[in-house]
Amino acid sequence: MFHNGFLKVATSSPKVSVGDPIANVEVMLKSLKVAQDHQAGVLVFPELSICGYTCGDLLFQTYLLQDVKKAIEILLERNPFDGVFTVGAPIAIHRNLYNCAIVIQKDKILGIIPKYYLPNDMEFYEERWFTRGYEIVKHYEEIEFLGRKVPFGDLIFDNYTYDLSFGVEICQDLWVPSSPSQRLALNGADIILNLSTSNEVYQKSRMRRDLVRIQSSKLVAGYIYCSSGVYESTTDGVFGGHSLISQNGTLLAESDMFSREELNVMFADLDISKIQFDRRRSSAFRQSAEDNMDFLQHVSFDLVENQNYTFEQPLDPTPFVPKSEEKEAFEEMMNIQMAGLAKRIEHTGAQTILIGVSGGLDSTLALLLAAKTFDLINMPRKNIIAYTIRGFGTSNRTNTNANNLMKTLGVTHHDIDLRESVLAHFETIGHDPNVVDVTYENAQARERTNILMNLANKMNGLVLGTGNMSELALGWCTYNGDQMSMYAINAGIPKTLVKFMVKQFMLRESQALTANDEDAKLLQYTLGDVLDTPISPELINTEQHTEEIIGKYEIHDFILYHMLNNGDTEDRIYALMKEAFKGEFEEEKLLEYLQIFYRRFYSQQFKRSAMPDGPKVLDISLSPRTDWRMPSDANYRRRV
Repeated sequence: MFHNGFLKVATSSPKVSVGDPIANVEVMLKSLKVAQDHQAGVLVFPELSICGYTCGDLLFQTYLLQDVKKAIEILLERNPFDGVFTVGAPIAIHRNLYNCAIVIQKDKILGIIPKYYLPNDMEFYEERWFTRGYEIVKHYEEIEFLGRKVPFGDLIFDNYTYDLSFGVEICQDLWVPSSPSQRLALNGADIILNLSTSNEVYQKSRMRRDLVRIQSSKLVAGYIYCSSGVYESTTDGVFGGHSLISQNGTLLAESDMFSREELNVMFADLDISKIQFDRRRSSAFRQSAEDNMDFLQHVSFDLVENQNYTFEQPLDPTPFVPKSEEKEAFEEMMNIQMAGLAKRIEHTGAQTILIGVSGGLDSTLALLLAAKTFDLINMPRKNIIAYTIRGFGTSNRTNTNANNLMKTLGVTHHDIDLRESVLAHFETIGHDPNVVDVTYENAQARERTNILMNLANKMNGLVLGTGNMSELALGWCTYNGDQMSMYAINAGIPKTLVKFMVKQFMLRESQALTANDEDAKLLQYTLGDVLDTPISPELINTEQHTEEIIGKYEIHDFILYHMLNNGDTEDRIYALMKEAFKGEFEEEKLLEYLQIFYRRFYSQQFKRSAMPDGPKVLDISLSPRTDWRMPSDANYRRRV
């Protein structure tokens, strides 16, 4: 039901017998059993699901209202579900009929909420049968139903043990300019449940999907929308059972349209921790909540912790990397980076761009983006001055790849042997070149940057940085060496995304970037080999593999994503790592990587505090000028 901040939720659009509440409850009980077996915590049925939405004037008949009450009593007596569920039913209050949502747990009715806004145009004529609930909620906090006092009206349902809340609105309430869900969310509801019966006409499903997704984004909430299925269809109206579960603007699950299954149950995992984190960091949400603070009635409900929680979809081990619409994602991110670089070149009046090309992933991407940017602003590629700056550990493989890249892209190429100047520097500072230590390595990185910076002055140019977000997170860069540049084009994307971008360039851009087919083939081959080359700083004259020293970037990026994007704690991230990388890494190794990440992340903030400008590409960034303002001397205390 609930575990580690995740709540399993469900929708069911069961086969309905219009006008037969007893038959409908029998089918609902089956759905409730499925939800219980699947260990869901919340289940939503459609609007007026007890009797059927399309009852029409049968809603005036006494026998139907009596059967509705009998059916709800059966639900309460035979309910197999430990979680909370909502059903829709017509309820008479002082001779007026209201379209209501009933919230139930075990054999108890937790609350009843009337529909505020009634559609009364085109194919809908709800005002013929119902009174809207907007006014009555101002006068009643409880009503008598089935011989018991039941909370009624503006309700928020709270579980205080696990600190989560939900509210309820009904169908049309979502479509109005000022929906009840806005008030509920701004007063604490993390999740909105919507019981709906929305008919199908051409392209309405697209609008409905966008509406639910955008509403969850605006409210920074989970939104569970459940609509009546095909068996509700009658006369001129056709219904498709379109159900949607969305969180903070991301669609988590969507039902098949026009399903003829009897139960039609759908599940998803809502990340309540993520919802609450996003609300905390959103100044707009906090301000709006303060402006709309209201006194709503709160009702408590129970929730069971499930230590054997299973996820509906596998956890994504590479959450930064797009899994759909890859071409569109690549082009959008590429255009963001290019637009930032183009503006910097135009603003400074720079005539050249200088870049050190190592034959590794980062400098390859930076060079590709520079070539595309120069094409964009109609500057000749020969004004991209690229250097292979060979040090003590430069390999033939990376050097060959670097040369192939520069040849096929048509940039100006120079080769510099760094070793003599570094040896002279060792003599200046009194360092024994036989001592291969951090001084030995960092002197090369700083000398490369020193050369590029001075050449940039000489050539009226800008030094283009190549380092990425993952290296900044770990501090895997030399302060005032590869950490520094005049524009850090890759600083807004992590290593796994760098790899994605280079792969997309290989798949889609090789022909467009080169002058002829032979160059295109060579560029494509070279990019493939760059992708296959082990990541290394190549600063010593033996094999030096970065991921053998600090751990796999795939795992570090997973940690970075969940820390920055979700605000997750170390123990929660560790639990998610074990799930995402199950069978691939031993738990002890994952814990080791987690501790490496946090230790380095806290100790290396001073490098991020002094990082150069670079385009923000994702929702998150490590720039001290945008998303991440952390004191350089914050204390780290191990928490897992």
